[in-house]
Amino acid sequence: MSIETPKISVIIPLYNAEKYIKITLMSLKNQTFKDFEIVIVDDCSTDESLKIVKEFKETEEIGEKIRIIELEKNGGISNTRNVGLRFSKGEYITFLDNDDLLIPAALEKFLNFAEEFQAEVIHTHSHYQNAKDAVHGDIMQFRMASFEHGNKKNLMKPAYPLTNDMSERMYQFSIYGIDWNVWGKFFRRDFLMINGIQFPKIALTEDMLFVFQTLLYAKKYIMIPDPLYVYRYRNDSTLHKDRDEGFLRKVVKVEIEGTKLLNSFMDELDHFKDNKHFKDRECVINFYLSLEHLATKLMQKKFVDREDYFELINEIYTEHFGKDATFIAFIHKLANQQQPDTKPPWPTN
Repeated sequence: MSIETPKISVIIPLYNAEKYIKITLMSLKNQTFKDFEIVIVDDCSTDESLKIVKEFKETEEIGEKIRIIELEKNGGISNTRNVGLRFSKGEYITFLDNDDLLIPAALEKFLNFAEEFQAEVIHTHSHYQNAKDAVHGDIMQFRMASFEHGNKKNLMKPAYPLTNDMSERMYQFSIYGIDWNVWGKFFRRDFLMINGIQFPKIALTEDMLFVFQTLLYAKKYIMIPDPLYVYRYRNDSTLHKDRDEGFLRKVVKVEIEGTKLLNSFMDELDHFKDNKHFKDRECVINFYLSLEHLATKLMQKKFVDREDYFELINEIYTEHFGKDATFIAFIHKLANQQQPDTKPPWPTN
């Protein structure tokens, strides 16, 4: 292997993961495929995360594969991943969160499928490991997380190419048939670069917007049934902490910015310029807004009085009236609709 021209770049955004990062790196040490680099971008961690990584780099044989980039200013997850993309050298890219794992054969299987299908994107299953899941020696208990939440009949299918019918892709995206998390996927680097695909500067759902762009441009987007990625569900993570008024305000801002970004992405393709396909655009936007509203619904249990919750929602939306008045009125209506009591397709405890 030449570290200057690795086949695969594994990009790890690092921020305050001192309890988890060593196990994450060990999952890379145990990979059956060896021609890869590890690009770790530290976003100004305030705990021992960076120290642990540096010690690992010095003491483990796999340390020669590790490149550490230390940011001078905290810029958030989108910036951190984009820096990793910019400094990566591999023919293929995959993202690994600093508290998750890859199974030992993950990189080998990713690459084999990518080369067999000459694919731009490989899309795999993931395992979810809950904090309460039992650990017996080296054996962990996992729950399966499927990209086929909305299309379970394909769970046991062999690898297959996603349809190139854009309307069908948008439909699958909107029913969770295509998991929008960036982890558990494998990208050809030149495909990302040629199409200018990177993470937008947005506070939430940045990975959804990234994956959505790959759906728009990939001619060979391959779905594989193998669960290669292990997502470790953490109750102490920023995403899963109690949500408060500040979180609600952030969600509304994301709804506005994210919807504009989705529309701008679709505006680049002739498919969406054709009025016959307006329903495809509407399908995407409705799904995105419904998902954002689900995030706010999950925190309603904090409010003893539902009226308090909706008064806060109304206050936040009122603050945004102006040039976005029509759009805000639309999502304001959605927010006040009675939603069915359904569970999201991921663990919530």
